[in-house]
Amino acid sequence: MKPFTMTYSRTVSRCFSLIFGLVIVIGGMATARAQTQTVYNSIPKPLPPNVASYGPEAYAFSELGDGFNILGATGGTLGQVTVVLSSWGCQSGTWVSNCVTATGATFSQSVTLNVYAESLQGGVPTPGIKLASITQTFNIPYRPSSDPAKCHGDTQTWFNKKDGNCYHGFATPISVNFSGMHIPIPASNTLIVTVAYNTTHYGPVPVGESAACYTASGGCPYDSLNISTDSNDFNYQAIGTVLDLDGIFVNYTLPGNSCTGTAAPGLALDTSSGCWTGFHPEIQVQANTNATHHTKGNGP
Repeated sequence: MKPFTMTYSRTVSRCFSLIFGLVIVIGGMATARAQTQTVYNSIPKPLPPNVASYGPEAYAFSELGDGFNILGATGGTLGQVTVVLSSWGCQSGTWVSNCVTATGATFSQSVTLNVYAESLQGGVPTPGIKLASITQTFNIPYRPSSDPAKCHGDTQTWFNKKDGNCYHGFATPISVNFSGMHIPIPASNTLIVTVAYNTTHYGPVPVGESAACYTASGGCPYDSLNISTDSNDFNYQAIGTVLDLDGIFVNYTLPGNSCTGTAAPGLALDTSSGCWTGFHPEIQVQANTNATHHTKGNGP
């Protein structure tokens, strides 16, 4: 009868060899590793204290955004989308007169980001199917208080001590992550991204004048919230290109406010030579892609 110790020793040795061999096989396999990459970006870095902007309450529209060619996302899925807004609202008073805001004060605002595929109609970029839509609530900063002492007597602007300049609004980026929806990037590598939110008289579903803030000293902050339209000067590391240099996508409630004064119903390209040249929404789009990662095992 063989000693127990000898049988145990051979069994352990044999198992160790099998496990070691398995590790070598696994070590030599290729594995997929998710990567996130920016495929479109028109947001300058660093972001200025404020940017040119266009608001639904002031210009009577319900949705606004841009279309663009993205870079290097073939086979990927939609990730995080960031859009820059400009907040002109004050806690009390307005940007026009007696604007007062406590440091760090914010207001709650529901914003919808929509993503569409592009469809060419007669050679004109047109919104195709809606790929995704997320509505999310954000804490939007009020703009800082007016500072006429530092703004050369201007009672409407706030002073930014970092650059020594005065501004009317306050640039505010918001981000929505579409990763969980697993939306494939279109093969055309083109997208249209829009922003929508409600104000007193405009937006998808206008709030109306019954809201308590409508008669408050500062008014309703969403009426002084705008969407950035200030990024066609690509003197920074922009990624991708806009579909139309002179146009963006707007759904006008009052068509007379469009570039031509005769906007098509619904979300459409608002374009005319010089109309939106130099004034495009500031947007960043990220995509999730799988990169193959090879590992090489070491032999015995």
